[in-house]
Amino acid sequence: MNNSKVILKATNLTKVYPPDIWALDRVSLEIYDGEFVSIIGPSGCGKTTFLRIAAGLEDYQEGEVLFNGEKVFKNCDWRRSVIYQDIRLLPWMTAQENIYFGLENKGLPKDEVRRVGDKWMKIIGVDNFKDKYPHEISEGQKQMVGMARVCALDPDIVLCDEPTSSLDWHTRRYLQVELLKYWYNENKTVLFVTHDVEEAVYLSQRVVCMSARPGKIKEIIDIDLPKERWEVARDDLKVLEYANKVASILSEELKRGKELELKEGH
Repeated sequence: MNNSKVILKATNLTKVYPPDIWALDRVSLEIYDGEFVSIIGPSGCGKTTFLRIAAGLEDYQEGEVLFNGEKVFKNCDWRRSVIYQDIRLLPWMTAQENIYFGLENKGLPKDEVRRVGDKWMKIIGVDNFKDKYPHEISEGQKQMVGMARVCALDPDIVLCDEPTSSLDWHTRRYLQVELLKYWYNENKTVLFVTHDVEEAVYLSQRVVCMSARPGKIKEIIDIDLPKERWEVARDDLKVLEYANKVASILSEELKRGKELELKEGH
């Protein structure tokens, strides 16, 4: 049993989109302070919906979501920061200015904005192109800016919505390791949504496997690997065994998800 405090708690969470699309059906999940948890499941299972509700970006019909013991409403909070798949940079600002902007909105004084922003630009590698505008840099570099922006904010929990899914192999692995090191060195809590079994297993301490719509938690797998995960080979036997286990749990749900898509058109 985990003795850490619960930082995010969902109880009987239900979300229905009009006209009658059940995204989440009575989902209950506790995420502990300092954990790295991934949610995986077929398309339409509600994993991104769960993350958006946790971030305060969407409301819900039934149940309850608590963040540090307080009910989450539909409002954004830097303490629950999101790294998006389609990274949202302000196009009229340079990479550096985008990172500074988040810190300014947090209310830090100018000298602290520069100190903290420059620190994370250097750690993630953004300082190599800090004066470039979003249209002048690659998708991978944009994602590096997005990660540095969130790390600099020092949130209580980092919510990741498939941030590496559209990246090339090299950049994907680089950012996975940077995120792991940030989680480990800063003792952060991370909730990570992904479609990729290997990614979920390699990054996480727990993998939450979702059913096809309506989304429910089918099983939660504890991943017994070192916290210094970047030192573990991706083809390590234990990694492969966990990946096979998760894939086996999801195989029937992926089939059901495809059948639902063909039947209902979404």
